[in-house]
This record gives sequence, structure tokens and C-alpha cells, in this order.
Amino acid sequence: MNLRLHVVHVDHGLRPTSYHDGAFVQQIARALGLSCTVVSVSVGNGSPEAAARDARYGALAKVATDQHADAIAVGHTLNDQAETVLLHIVRGSGLTGLRAMSVFSDLSIDNGPESKIFRPLLGVSRTETAAFCDELGLAPIQDHTNLDTTIPRNLLRIEAIPLLETLNPKLVEGLRRLSDTVNIDLGYINSRLDEVWSDLVEQSGQISSLKRNLFNALHPSLQRHALRRAYEGARGSTGGLEYAHVESMLMLAQGAAGKVLSLPGGVFMEARHGSILLFPPDADRCELPILVNRQELRVPGETVFGGWRAFAEVVPRPQELDAGTHTSYFDATVLTGALSVRGWHNGDRFQPLGLARGNKKLQNFFVDAHVPQSYRR
Repeated sequence: MNLRLHVVHVDHGLRPTSYHDGAFVQQIARALGLSCTVVSVSVGNGSPEAAARDARYGALAKVATDQHADAIAVGHTLNDQAETVLLHIVRGSGLTGLRAMSVFSDLSIDNGPESKIFRPLLGVSRTETAAFCDELGLAPIQDHTNLDTTIPRNLLRIEAIPLLETLNPKLVEGLRRLSDTVNIDLGYINSRLDEVWSDLVEQSGQISSLKRNLFNALHPSLQRHALRRAYEGARGSTGGLEYAHVESMLMLAQGAAGKVLSLPGGVFMEARHGSILLFPPDADRCELPILVNRQELRVPGETVFGGWRAFAEVVPRPQELDAGTHTSYFDATVLTGALSVRGWHNGDRFQPLGLARGNKKLQNFFVDAHVPQSYRR
């Protein structure tokens, strides 16, 4: 194989002596005649394991871009795969979590470069890699944080898996088969979703609009996978999207229009009268310009303001008052002062021509007219 290798070590700074690991990796790389980069990262808040992973992969993706690398090769083994599957089972994951890791996968980092991940050792057990190191006379450094059983993965590896292996000595291989089977089933589910996707979804950049009538006709399994795919389109990955989030998305999609859901990564989901929309972070959920200040109108005449253009004139009262959504009639005999427009305020009421008596809250009018929340500004 004609491969050009570049070695990368990421120092998370979680142990006082972690810098020794970087020196050890550099020594091995030099002995093999390979270039090497040692990167120090700061681990963010949240789960220590997840935060360290995000920092590590962010650093690897940057070095891969700098080195013009085709892929990032990592050392996950068959045992790592078994731990991942079991961890997802304990957490109540769906099928996507049970699939665990793939030999090849895409790496998408928020606000970072995209890369390919390659796991060449995913079918090799930890026992086999240890024997290989012995054969080559290599003495790997042991990370003592791997002995900390307050970390869920360590607890599974040190205590739970050995206990479960008393029931099934081939547990690791069994969990691999589970992952492989789930991967096959997910392939079928995604192929069925591909068949309906072009009719189900209208795509505008990263904004996905799912037709409600077609969505509601789907099998519940396809509904969940459609929502995951739409989320991935809005964010670029499904990182951070868990079972509970998907269930909340499903409830919103099947519920009344006008609700908005905030999702991990800054993604927003909005249920409208005939559609379900997912917006990427910082996207404007209304394409109409926002009316910030009150604007006095020229009567008669044309007024241009804040992306809007308004025409006002005095006319005789027409027999039919329904002139469409872009024309409004006002009774000039009851207007006092200048005619002006402003954005809606909570609690606003109006008395439209044709309403026999009393008035109506604009909020209720918006609901009856199926005006999306993002347009009520």
C-alpha cells in the first residue's frame, strides 16, 4: 500500500504527567521515520469523556487539513466497539446508537473542517493488539485515567463486561454481531427513506421543510429517521441528538401548529400548519423583514421603510371588503391623527370590519389564520 503517514498525539492536559505521553509518541515516530505533531487542547464543560472526545477530534481534523490528509486513522478495537454498543444499550439508545462505530465514517465538527475517519483495527481484539506489541518489543504507556470507574465506559470495561462474560464468554463477539445486524437493518430503513425523501422534503440550503400530510402517513420508524436526517441536514451531523430529543421532535411534528423546539447545536424545529421545518443555527425563521420602529405612512402616497413598501389612498367604501392578504381597508371616519404601522405587541386587539361587535386579540387571529410564530413580529 502506498500510504503517507503523519503521527498525531493529542494532549488533553487531564493528568500532571500527560506531557510524557507526547514525548513517547514523538520518540516512536522518529524511530519509524515518520513526521509527528503533538497538540495540546483544553477540554470543555460537560461529560469529561464527551468533552475530551470533541476536543480530540477537533484537533485531529485541523491537523488532517493542514497535512492535506485523506483520512484520520484511529486505533479503536473490537473491545472498544463492544463497550460502545453496551454503553448505548444501558442508556436506552435507538438503532443508530446500537450500530456504534463504522470502519469508515465522516467526521463533522461544529465550526470546524470535515474529515474522514478510518478504524483499521475495529475487527481486532485488545488481546491481539497487546500480543502484537509484545512481538515487536513495544511497551505501550498505560493511561491511568482508564482505571477510574466513575467514568461509565471504564466501569463497563472493568466490572460489567467481565461479569457478563460469566454468562457469555463470547460477549464481545456477540455485541459485534449485534452491531453488524443493526447496520444491515439501518441500511434497509435508509433505502426506504430514500424512496420517499424527494416527495417528503423541500430543501432550501440547510433548511428542511417536511410536508405534514406525507410525514404523518409514514411508518413510525421512518418518521424518526426522517427527523434525524432533517436535523443532520440543518446542523451537518447528528452529534448530541439523543433518543429523548427525537421523541420531542416527533411530538412536535404530530401536535398543533405554532410550536417551536430548541435542539442541540442551535437547531430549531417549528411546526406549521402544513409543514415541519428545521432551521440551522442562527438562521432567520422568517424571510420577511422585521419592522423595528413605528412608521408613519404618507396618505395618499407611497412609503418605503425597513425593506417594506406601503401604498395608501382614500377610496369610497367598496361593496366587497375581502381584497386579499396584502390589502387592508380602514374606516376613515373613525381614524384620528396620522396613519402609522408597527410590529405586533403581545395583548394587541383589533376590531376588523365585518365583526359584529367587540374585538379580537391579534394572537387569536394569528392562530386562526395559521400564521407561524416566526412571522408574528
